[in-house]
Amino acid sequence: MGSILLSPKFLLPLSILAPILYQADKTWLPKQYVFSPETLQAISQTAIAAHTCSAINSNDSSTTTNLSTSTSTLLSTIHTALRAEYGDAITAKPLTESADDWFFNNAGGAMGNMIILHASLTEYLIFFGTPLQTQGHSGVHLAHDYFTILEGEQHVAYPHSLEPIVYGPGQQNYLRRGDAIHYVMPDKCFALELAQGWIPAMLPFGFADTFTSTFDFGNLWKTVRLTATRMAEQALRGKF
Repeated sequence: MGSILLSPKFLLPLSILAPILYQADKTWLPKQYVFSPETLQAISQTAIAAHTCSAINSNDSSTTTNLSTSTSTLLSTIHTALRAEYGDAITAKPLTESADDWFFNNAGGAMGNMIILHASLTEYLIFFGTPLQTQGHSGVHLAHDYFTILEGEQHVAYPHSLEPIVYGPGQQNYLRRGDAIHYVMPDKCFALELAQGWIPAMLPFGFADTFTSTFDFGNLWKTVRLTATRMAEQALRGKF
């Protein structure tokens, strides 16, 4: 194995590709980004504030019904605001008509629900969360991750952490590429998640649990189909 890695047939292509990939990472990649983490957080905070006021002022006595519909209303409000800000970079289908576009995500020991708002080679934007609870490993990725809490809490620990870092509604957890965390959603929690970087390199992390534990190949097919569809839609717009 060592002789193969040191052979000219391996080293020559590597010596050519390495500087090209380095320059692409430093120059081409950032120019492809269309989403601003600050704008996404501001949109989320505005929707959360309006949603909270609406819930407080509601005179509906059916508390159970309010709780079951409140998350859907909040996510729909944010989706509408994202469409207004980013246009066709965001999928046009209203969330009220998108039940079939939600799917499970099993990765790093955690299990959650997600729906894709945008997917391209350099960015993805999703709603991710759980109506129950979950915890797991973030994975180590070639992308920066911005996790804006919409409802509930996310508890985070780094390898050196002796106390949890707690993120609540409107707060944004930034995970630098190459870093890893242990995260917990101790109860119902939903978030708006933006990843910026080499997105295809993240996909194996999202697929691996299918082959090692869940064997939910129907969900895997749905994940691949919807991801490829969203990426193709953006590629046709010239967004990579």
